Amino acid sequence: MSSGGSGTVDSITFEIVRNSFMAVCAEMALVVSKTAYSPPINEGKDFAGTVSDADGNLVAQSEFDLPAFVGLGMFTVKEVISQVGLAAMEPGDIFMINDPYVASTHCNDVHFIKPVFYGAERVAFVESTAHWTDVGGPIPSSLNSRATSHFEEGLRIPAVKIYERGEIRQDVLDLILANMREPWERMGDLNAQCSALRTGDARIQRMCQKHGTAVVRTVQAEMQNHSEQLIRATLRDLPDGIYEAEDQNDQDFSTGLPVTFRVKLSIDGDHMTFDLTASDDAAGSAINTSIVATTSSIFNAIGSVLPPIPMNAGVLRAVEIKARPGSICHAQPPRAVSTQGTSMEIIIAAATAALSQALPERGSGTCSTVLNTAYAGYDERPGFETFFLEYVWAVGGMGGTKYKDGSNVVGSAWAATIQNIPVELQERRFPLFWRRNMLLPDSAGSGRCRGGLALEQICEFVFQGGTLTNFGNRERVGPPGVFDGRRGATAGLVLNQGTERERAVGLVASNVPVSRGETLRYWSAGGGGYGDPLERDPRRVLDDVRDDYVSIGAAREEYGVVVHEIDRRTLQYAVDERATAQLRAQLRAEQP
Repeated sequence: MSSGGSGTVDSITFEIVRNSFMAVCAEMALVVSKTAYSPPINEGKDFAGTVSDADGNLVAQSEFDLPAFVGLGMFTVKEVISQVGLAAMEPGDIFMINDPYVASTHCNDVHFIKPVFYGAERVAFVESTAHWTDVGGPIPSSLNSRATSHFEEGLRIPAVKIYERGEIRQDVLDLILANMREPWERMGDLNAQCSALRTGDARIQRMCQKHGTAVVRTVQAEMQNHSEQLIRATLRDLPDGIYEAEDQNDQDFSTGLPVTFRVKLSIDGDHMTFDLTASDDAAGSAINTSIVATTSSIFNAIGSVLPPIPMNAGVLRAVEIKARPGSICHAQPPRAVSTQGTSMEIIIAAATAALSQALPERGSGTCSTVLNTAYAGYDERPGFETFFLEYVWAVGGMGGTKYKDGSNVVGSAWAATIQNIPVELQERRFPLFWRRNMLLPDSAGSGRCRGGLALEQICEFVFQGGTLTNFGNRERVGPPGVFDGRRGATAGLVLNQGTERERAVGLVASNVPVSRGETLRYWSAGGGGYGDPLERDPRRVLDDVRDDYVSIGAAREEYGVVVHEIDRRTLQYAVDERATAQLRAQLRAEQP
């Protein structure tokens, strides 16, 4: 096997070293998971660890990495190189950056980058990314959905050296922590990420010692070439053409009007172009995405629909992404971006819908979006007696595919690797009590393969007083289905439902006052369906009724399946086959 690197390697050596790079990323992820302080990182796995070559080109990432961070590796390390310069980098240096316009998604996603030297030779970069619960600003959690500029979203950090030749720069650290809530927790996460980098550095040093730097460099180049070859071969098997799709974020919070993302996918031989230039102008609130976040979203869609391809810089050689500066998906400073997660999900949904037209065998309905919630206040419980800030998320249904129903209550495409933060841990660490945490019946988009079910939660506040901040999407229009599959149910959020103090806060709120005894009910959206619901096997509909996924009424209305209840207590139900055939014939005749 030859390479554009500095030597040649055989196939066996290539696989050994390639998998060693993957193992480096996985071990960095494990270090962060085991040592970080904040629950979204150590329990929720809102992090990533990557390896880039000596020039900053993404080489490898971990299977445990948050998908939203996949495409960031194309920008982050190179941006640090651009700002700092390779000549200014020395062994033991670690750089920090969170600038969303050139290197990140929003200011909460904080990146640490370490150049790896073997002797005097720079051979790689290791990077650790994680979502910090707070980076300052007027809103606890810094997720200010109604911000009009990044000045209201916390500390924006350009490339800065946080460790110099192995020693921390205390002045820089003090400046950063002085601008953030709960600095002890931020320091714990910083230490975890930097420890992960040192682990990655040590493992790559060992690889160089065992195989030599020429082989290591060659494999880095070959890994990118391999990914390029795979995606180009896949594209050659797809029909050339133009495939268009669009989707909407519920609202620009400054106007209350929806914002549309338009994707035109062009496939020409072994190259494809995602053109988003027809998308709406930038919003007056924080739902804008930078070109960095937009690129990561497109990479998520590619990884979700195309056959498995190691996502690294080689993929970008066969993919062009066009976005208009000043638009909703190519925000320019100082446009607000802190709640861009909802828009990233919409870009992924539109790009996935376009790809599904070109490759229906691997297409899918649209998934739910993640609700991000922050609770802040004073915890007066004995032994705590301090300010607290909890950042947590609620998940929903995935879209159905040609062969399989969508998964229930999981992270959306850009957050597919996040894990549930157990309510027991939340109740122990924070003054909250969870009354309900369950699947929501009839929330999945119907289809030949239905979408996944949504989540319903009810949380009670057991602190004297504080605030609620949240942002989400799909409150107005549910996630679309594909190939005649139907939309999933919409999401919602209500305070004190069923009481005199009931109020519909909606999925977008900033610093809403809450007090002891009040409750929050949230339900996420269901996933979109795949294919005509009238083609779903009645036996599968019957199973869904038994599982309380689908009600008898919905079985009739959505699927045209007539189910009779025999004994609910023992889950005895039966399909009336004759009535079902008649009803389905009637419903098909009524279809436009």
